[in-house]
Amino acid sequence: MKIEFLYSKSTGRSTAAEEALRLAIESTDPTIEVNYTEVIDSEDARDKKFLGSPSIRVDGVDVEYGDREPDEYQAGTRYYNTPEGWKPYPHARLIANTILEMQARAKK
Repeated sequence: MKIEFLYSKSTGRSTAAEEALRLAIESTDPTIEVNYTEVIDSEDARDKKFLGSPSIRVDGVDVEYGDREPDEYQAGTRYYNTPEGWKPYPHARLIANTILEMQARAKK
């Protein structure tokens, strides 16, 4: 299993997003590898199908959209609906649920 943490050059890697990712990995599978990828500009965002900063994918599947990713890509800040309201990073539970879903798919 592989996790991609994509982030915009303009926003950098958010400490809160990295902490949510760390918590999700610790609660599911501490051996998961994380690859960090910087997105340079709008063209790079389109090429990488980047939905905004940060975007986290588990085995290529976006933690928020799953298999139904939108066709619009952008290099700006991305917001997630969390239990605490809209935040510029996903909740650890959202990431963990995607990890568990992808693990279940792999066992089929």
